Amino acid sequence: MDVGNVAVFITFLIPLVVIIWNKMRIRGKILGCFARKDKSVDFKLCLLKSSFVIYGDRAYDVYPDFVRVARFPAGWPTIFQELVPCGLWDEEDAVQKDWVTLKPPVEGSLSLRAALDENWIKKLVAEAAAEGGTRINWRKIFPIILLVVGALGLVTILVVRGVGG
Repeated sequence: MDVGNVAVFITFLIPLVVIIWNKMRIRGKILGCFARKDKSVDFKLCLLKSSFVIYGDRAYDVYPDFVRVARFPAGWPTIFQELVPCGLWDEEDAVQKDWVTLKPPVEGSLSLRAALDENWIKKLVAEAAAEGGTRINWRKIFPIILLVVGALGLVTILVVRGVGG
């Protein structure tokens, strides 16, 4: 190999490999910022499950409202960085913190008042009907009806033929 080929290799292939490696490394992960008791912060790529994050041997809740986007890895040139979801947790608490108020999501007095209200179910149903509408979705119900009718037909045929009874 002469110097020109080595220069081409270093200039084009190594950055390409680094970009691909970084994309593969962050797939299915979230950047977790974990505040420790000693007032330090640990930044780790954590495995993202449906509604929680695995860090070490513990699982931490994920709230979509508290997830921000960050560039990872920090300190690298922007061409090599990827945008990843990022969350803030206290290492001792499994509940995610809000980036603005630094408080976990807590049920407030309004939630307590709504729970103590005797008409809260009526209000909940009314709100759900207003949001979701009252129209029947036949595309979802029709296959269920066909399965029920088919099962009843099979039971009827088996009873008429005398099988099983």
